[in-house]
Amino acid sequence: MLYFRHRDRRCAATWLLGFGLFIWLGGAAAGQYIPVSSTELAPYAAGVGQDGGSPPSVDQVTDPPPAPMDEKARTGVNFASGKGTVSMADYRPLTNRERWVYYVRATYWSPAAFFGAAGPAIGAQIGSSPPEWGGGAKGYGRRLASEFANNIVTNSIQSGLAALIKHEPRYVRSTYKGVLKRTGHALAFVFVTYNDNGKIRPAVANLVADYGGALTQIAWYPSRYTVLGDGVRFGNLALGFNFIANLINEFTPDIKRIFRGK
Repeated sequence: MLYFRHRDRRCAATWLLGFGLFIWLGGAAAGQYIPVSSTELAPYAAGVGQDGGSPPSVDQVTDPPPAPMDEKARTGVNFASGKGTVSMADYRPLTNRERWVYYVRATYWSPAAFFGAAGPAIGAQIGSSPPEWGGGAKGYGRRLASEFANNIVTNSIQSGLAALIKHEPRYVRSTYKGVLKRTGHALAFVFVTYNDNGKIRPAVANLVADYGGALTQIAWYPSRYTVLGDGVRFGNLALGFNFIANLINEFTPDIKRIFRGK
């Protein structure tokens, strides 16, 4: 999935510079990963004490068992990244129904779906890319339609193929401590993901979708754009912006704590 796609290099540099500050703030705030909700903690084992013996008394219990995440939480999409998130600490794959709901939310019906087309279209409008589409409302309308169509193609490939080979369509957030390790994890998960058994596998669906969407987009671009030249270039850019999306999902809990003053 590509939710920051446009061809203006200056705008891309701005995203990267801004996220450098994003990571620095996250590191300054905590420097380590801390689960932000009870649903990210290890599953609660009813009837077993911490030492493996008898269950603790009522006075010893400080936290209730975490409630299972509902469908809305499991299929939610970060509007800034266009991706959903699941934690390594308590991984559970999506059901077939949840896969469908996640696809609809990420592609058609959520703030992320709107921002995923409107944001890049604004960047392309500012950079006049492609210049043949002109400016004004008409030019922006064409760019908005192009980005929305690209998102539909990319997400359809990614969600469909991931369901077929039982791969995770969401970003799998790490439980590592330290900004560098977590940034490395975000980079690695551009190229790998979990399968339904929680095993790391090559992110076949993600990679095919990124390049498939980029190559398909050339079909409605001006004739001077080529599949092997511009299509591959757009696919390469998709990988870079997916790394940014992964970073956003990885550090969103830390940024929320900063704004909450915790």
